[in-house]
Amino acid sequence: MKPTARFFTILSFLALTPAAAIPAAAQESPSVYVVAAGDTLSKIAREHRTTVQALMKTNSLTSDRLAIGQKLNLPIPETARAETPAPQPSDVPPASGSDASVRPPDIAGSRSMTVAADVLNVRQTPSLDGAIVGKLPFGAVVQILEPGAEWSKIAYGSTEAYVFSSFLSDTAAPAPSASLPVFSTDTRGAERLQAIVQPLLKTPYVFGGTTPDGFDCSGFTAYVFHQLGVTLPRTSEEQFAGGQAVPLEQAMPGDLLFYDSLNKGRVSHVALYMGNGLIVHANGNEVRYEKVENMHKLYPFYGVKRYLTEWVE
Repeated sequence: MKPTARFFTILSFLALTPAAAIPAAAQESPSVYVVAAGDTLSKIAREHRTTVQALMKTNSLTSDRLAIGQKLNLPIPETARAETPAPQPSDVPPASGSDASVRPPDIAGSRSMTVAADVLNVRQTPSLDGAIVGKLPFGAVVQILEPGAEWSKIAYGSTEAYVFSSFLSDTAAPAPSASLPVFSTDTRGAERLQAIVQPLLKTPYVFGGTTPDGFDCSGFTAYVFHQLGVTLPRTSEEQFAGGQAVPLEQAMPGDLLFYDSLNKGRVSHVALYMGNGLIVHANGNEVRYEKVENMHKLYPFYGVKRYLTEWVE
């Protein structure tokens, strides 16, 4: 066969061969993600059932900035690790016989409780068939309207809803976690902040945003403080320049925590401390809760500032 004829024969074979027949090494690995316009680490983590921290660790990232076309190695999905299943939103009791299996707490007469699950489903009716109207993060303070052995009615925004009682604990004495720092807390401040913050959760992140239509980090803290009758400076740097410096271990609900999220050697992010090692902030795509320990793994920490001194007098 002439060389020219052999060449065209090979081309014809490749054109008719299914992609599945081509060796896997010639195809893009399903564990690699190529960054597209509009992608963020939090968006990619949600779509691939992983976490921002896992993505950063797997790819040795030192910041959350991404470039279009950048290739990211995806961590092994938690669902593929049978020995360590991913935490799921909770509204059913722990499995019988497990170490976590406990009796529902005695909440008779309690006015507020703390969420003890990683994520707690809030349902429209006291049933697993009830529509999920929202989710509460670990450490969130809820007001109990009607306690129950199985389901408890709570105040949820301007409405009433139900959560599973087994995943509530006494606000006055939350059980500390070995991995979650528990700083000083103030129940009055936490309850007041919760009432303001709850309706703002999942508000989209908008650069320069200062209203419930969209917030950036300092716009969010300034808005919350305005509801409390306190005027904050506009930017995170300006907010860090004011207030009273407080050691991290003495942080109280209402204090502000500051970070360098842009790795520029200066304050570029502010978050609102809610108590029990939790902050709430406008970060990524929305207003959301975060554990303090997670933030300290991601960004340089600059300190705590207190503007609401009347809560700790």
